[in-house]
Amino acid sequence: MSSAGGQIDASQELRETMGPSDSVGRLIAEVNLVAKSNFNVIVVGETGSGKELVARALHRVSPRGEGPFVPVDCGAIPETLMEGELFGYEKGAFTGAVGPKHGKFELAQGGTLFLDEILNLPLGSQAKLLRALQEKTICRLGGMTPIHIDVRVVVAANRDLETAAGAGTFRVDLFFRLNEFLLKIPPLRERKEDIIYLTKRFMDLTNAELNKTVTGFSESAVKALLSYPWSGNVRQLRSTIRRAVLLADRVVLDKHLDIAPANSGPLAPPPPRGGAFPAGNRGALHRAR
Repeated sequence: MSSAGGQIDASQELRETMGPSDSVGRLIAEVNLVAKSNFNVIVVGETGSGKELVARALHRVSPRGEGPFVPVDCGAIPETLMEGELFGYEKGAFTGAVGPKHGKFELAQGGTLFLDEILNLPLGSQAKLLRALQEKTICRLGGMTPIHIDVRVVVAANRDLETAAGAGTFRVDLFFRLNEFLLKIPPLRERKEDIIYLTKRFMDLTNAELNKTVTGFSESAVKALLSYPWSGNVRQLRSTIRRAVLLADRVVLDKHLDIAPANSGPLAPPPPRGGAFPAGNRGALHRAR
């Protein structure tokens, strides 16, 4: 994660896990830029695009990198429990509170609190989150003593928060408080070069896991991979490649890919003659003979 000058950056980590495209390069530059600040950050990207991965990279290369990174899935916590999860509670705050509990804000002191799927946060909890960000203090449920918080907040959403705020499903004032910097992850279907890179990476990892020697993909399989819209992005690609390597003997064929035909999405240009990939990646995956 260190640059030539010794400065910590996100290049190695995000290049390895996301790919070599110019789009990823621009994202890395933005991560490195905002990491130097204490800004709240919104990460927007489709399902499976790597929002938590980007948030973790941002945390690790920031001055808070030695502190905790505390993730919260806002869609997995019932509304009745959300306040206690975020802010903690004191003994006797409610039935079943047999002792005090630190909330996620306290656990993230000196580090980063990552609120994933922020659009699932109930409006009542949004109001309490806004107050915590404005005042930089919280109170546990059932408690009276304010607790100072030193936490950077990074949130993630699979669609535009400003649009949700305009529709009334997300607080406008909270949006403006959070929107100090926006990181937008481009979908995988717009990053053909990364599809090539990630396919090879997942093939190699699965070969090692299964002790197999699958050497590559047929030209028609490559075309299908490049043409497919990948609504599940990198997560879907990884599952697809793992299954294909399991099923294949030496070369992955169309029949090993659990995806729709290539014409189900926007078509990519056909691979160049003489190899399945452009010159810079021609050796990455072998053509079937």
